[in-house]
Amino acid sequence: MRILDPAAADTGGVLQDDAQRGTESETARLQARIDQLAAHVQQLEQERASLRWLASHDELTGLANRRLFHALAPEVLRGDDCASAVLILDLNGFKPINDTYGHDAGDEVLCMVARRMADCLGDHLVARFGGDEFAALPRAPRADVPEAWWHEVAGSLSAAIAPPMQVRGHTLSVTASIGVVPAGRPAELPDLLRRADQAMFSAKRHANTTDRTGITWVVATESGEHIETYEPAPQKLPAYRPGDRVWVHRSSTRRAGVVESACEWAALVRYRCLDGAGTAVDTIPTDCLTTRADADPYLDRKSSASL
Repeated sequence: MRILDPAAADTGGVLQDDAQRGTESETARLQARIDQLAAHVQQLEQERASLRWLASHDELTGLANRRLFHALAPEVLRGDDCASAVLILDLNGFKPINDTYGHDAGDEVLCMVARRMADCLGDHLVARFGGDEFAALPRAPRADVPEAWWHEVAGSLSAAIAPPMQVRGHTLSVTASIGVVPAGRPAELPDLLRRADQAMFSAKRHANTTDRTGITWVVATESGEHIETYEPAPQKLPAYRPGDRVWVHRSSTRRAGVVESACEWAALVRYRCLDGAGTAVDTIPTDCLTTRADADPYLDRKSSASL
């Protein structure tokens, strides 16, 4: 006697294979659709997070923008037990960098300034307000600091910004005018920003009416203005001699070279062409040269034989 599968009883003992396959196919289709919708939701979440970040940050430098600064600063001013100050920084003579070297070079300078400010001020709030104007809300490291704690902050920030920058084969230096206003109690952000802006323009006027070159900062207190100019010590460029191995920094590239002759401000250098085929000889400013430790067998052998 043949025992029938109960599932097949209604069909005379024949399994419904076609129906089962249809159910599995429908389940797979629905699962694929669910996975597709889940991926779409994840993409929308990522786009929303990106838009939220762009709404509160400067796209070029990655710093907070004016909107985020205005949102976060009042809370810091209200809740911080340590002394704080509002700082406005504006670069001096930034437009000629764009006009001379191009806007891409100008953007690199802004990014370097932003990075130096962020590195110097650590986890303190730093923002780019637009153009070459930046803002910060530095806080005293502890509650029992001297009243003029901002002196060290402004000096450290000036020293961080002052060093020359290598930008697209050029050595560029920027100066800045800084306005600082120590925040008292109660502290209203709009008033602090207005006074810091006035102090920054006072620093610009002071820099324009003196022959001192550097980063000028003005601290506006209730008792008046404190003015100081940070002047970095002039960097002594290395003296090159015939036969010295150097790197030539030009057009955002680094090419091996050998000094043929040199003076205090420039050197006659034989260096590899950009495509590596052959060499060229040219007068290169010494601030576009650095010492090369790596050997270039072809270039060094040929140059040493000719000296």
